[in-house]
Amino acid sequence: MAAILFGATLVFADGTITGHVSNKESGEAIDFAMVQLIDARTGKPTTYGTNTDEKGQFTLPKVPNGKYIVRISNLGNIPQERDVTINNGIVNIGEVHLADDTKMLEEVVVTGMQSQMRFELDRRVFTVDANIAAAGASASELLESIPSVEVDQEGEVSLRGNSSVTVWINGKESGLTADNRAQILEQIPGDTIERIEVITNPSSKFSPEGTAGIINIVLKKDRRGGYFGSAEISANTQGGGNAGVNFNYNNHKWDTYASVGFRMRHNKGGASSYREYDDGTFLKSESTSRNHGNNIFARLGATYHVTGSDDIYANAFIMRGHPWGSSTTTYTSDVENQWISNVNKSSNKNYMHGLHGEFGYLHKWSDTHTLDLMVGYNNWNGPRWSSYDQDQEFADLSTVNIYQEQEQEMNSSSWEAKLDYTNHLTDWLKLEAGYDGRYSHENTPVTTYEGTNVDDMVINPMLYNRFKYDNNISALYATLGGKVKAFSFSAGLRAESWQIKAQSLGYEQKPEEVTPYKRSDFALFPSAYVSWSLPKNNELQVNFTRRIRRPWGGQLNTFRNISDPTNISYGNEELQPQYSNAFELNYIKTFTSHMLSFSGYLRTTEDVMERISYIAKDGSMYTTTANTGNSLSTGAEIVVKNSLFRNRLDLTTTGNIYYYQLDAWKIDFDHDGQIIPVSGKKQNSLAWDVRCMASVRLPWDISFQATGRYNSRMISAQGTREPGWSVDAGLRKSLGNWSFAINCRDIFNSRKMHRTTIGPNYEQETQRWRGGTNVRFTIK
Repeated sequence: MAAILFGATLVFADGTITGHVSNKESGEAIDFAMVQLIDARTGKPTTYGTNTDEKGQFTLPKVPNGKYIVRISNLGNIPQERDVTINNGIVNIGEVHLADDTKMLEEVVVTGMQSQMRFELDRRVFTVDANIAAAGASASELLESIPSVEVDQEGEVSLRGNSSVTVWINGKESGLTADNRAQILEQIPGDTIERIEVITNPSSKFSPEGTAGIINIVLKKDRRGGYFGSAEISANTQGGGNAGVNFNYNNHKWDTYASVGFRMRHNKGGASSYREYDDGTFLKSESTSRNHGNNIFARLGATYHVTGSDDIYANAFIMRGHPWGSSTTTYTSDVENQWISNVNKSSNKNYMHGLHGEFGYLHKWSDTHTLDLMVGYNNWNGPRWSSYDQDQEFADLSTVNIYQEQEQEMNSSSWEAKLDYTNHLTDWLKLEAGYDGRYSHENTPVTTYEGTNVDDMVINPMLYNRFKYDNNISALYATLGGKVKAFSFSAGLRAESWQIKAQSLGYEQKPEEVTPYKRSDFALFPSAYVSWSLPKNNELQVNFTRRIRRPWGGQLNTFRNISDPTNISYGNEELQPQYSNAFELNYIKTFTSHMLSFSGYLRTTEDVMERISYIAKDGSMYTTTANTGNSLSTGAEIVVKNSLFRNRLDLTTTGNIYYYQLDAWKIDFDHDGQIIPVSGKKQNSLAWDVRCMASVRLPWDISFQATGRYNSRMISAQGTREPGWSVDAGLRKSLGNWSFAINCRDIFNSRKMHRTTIGPNYEQETQRWRGGTNVRFTIK
């Protein structure tokens, strides 16, 4: 793994070539870049080659005397070459800067087109600026374009078909929770993002939260010297738009940056469902919605180089958002003793205020011996308001009007503290150790008023709830890794202790009157990695990790939300964490203009958490989260990347096929004294998805991109998700320091969700769609 495994610098009696590789634009070291030695007399590659370590350094030992060409390349960057002569000594070719665009620079030998995706040992990295569809998009929309990542109609993110995925910002949780993540990702402007990293099997150095892995969103921070900046503005055919500016100033003592972006969105949506009961009766619904939102996202930060060995840094981002919308849902039913028609008109107004700040200190005894201390604070709050106006008609033609308003005050805050120590103990052995602490608190009251209209509303005590939630996690980790010739290894162990306290208060209840739910746990999370650098640019790796998915606050809140009387949801205090053991086999083969990657993976999961629904005797559907049993997931992912026609066509195709098996399960729900058994038979399915990204470099500095995706049918604990597909495309024209882009999202208006749910005494089909075809114009 690039963040753990490192290349040792060894000195031999024969000639040795060393050097350092970095990105020309950002100044950051490039790990896992390919270094190849070419015979200067014949122009043919030799058997000598290696990859840079995580510091961007490389060593080619035991090179026979003679004249050679050192070729350095990395997917997504423009290769470079250096002439060297070996004569029984060490030759240091110094700093090699790889550019990541198509501009002709003095030291460039081979030109190419910027790649959307590159591979590092432990992750796949997606460059945002290389994606034309990213212009004017949100972080949520960018995730939709990444292979193996899905974002559903509610903004929930999944990886390789697994929704238990952790999303970070700049390598930290930054206050993102299951409650607020979808809203935050929708509001982060895409032009503030430099790259997105997908880590499917993280080591013990990283949090084990999320059985599917980690998605890390890295925001832009340029380290070039001097003053520079950029600006962007965009508009789309749905009435939305973006505007943003970025500024940087760097010198030998200071690295600083600041940016601010405004985002406005408008879109339509809709849903339909049909539920049929065993007695032949039905419940049908049709809805349409309009959603809007304005938000401002601002960032600033600075690093002060106190000495050559000491840095002090501070970073922050602030978000202010105001989403609002309205919807109309029409229900029809022939269920006995229930209305035959119900028209529900709802509207909502929300405000989100977010803050993340961090302060850190970095000390370097040397480039391979460092200590990094960071403390961070996150706060997310804001009022949410919604109204529901229901007109119900019964079989005797009588009517009832119900009007509700619901107010919710979201208050969530957390602290983060990290201490990371790195030391290369010898030329071939490295130690990493540290502490990671996260302490979060939530206090969210919900008040509901009810009447026949807005003038006669009173508080409904049955719909009042104040939920208080504390989650404290402390972790210690250590990893030991090294490299001996072509063999690399790493082993790590992470020990985590966590305490949960949850309390759900009813109307006028005081905290001392309700016994809180408390839970304390301790677990160990090992990891192990082994890799071989084989001849002719082949890389093979095997790894293992143990991971966890803990219940989040809302899943533990026992309050029944009956604002929609046909679909009532509540939490489950008895919910247990789910654990998984993940194994991966990765193979990468790199050619001059082509790359092949194969990943085989197997994951066993205990106490799988699933959303479970049942029908109570009042005819309403109740939904909660429960542990259903154990599961097995296995699959293979193949990525083929080709640069064709002298780098004018960059084609990346990703195929993912996975087998999922869920053991039989049975749960008896105690519903107000009524025992309702819900069970599922042993299920298994074979699912697959494919994505193709094509980038074409046209004349006159014009680039064209198209992305197509298809997801096959998938099973869940109580049903299936039906197949889905979509296509995006865009054009970009460069003109000096200016660029102009036009892109179309969901060209065929096919991005929709279709699910089937089967439970005791009923079967239901649901369809949802949001957004639709959208054309966006961007100037940068």
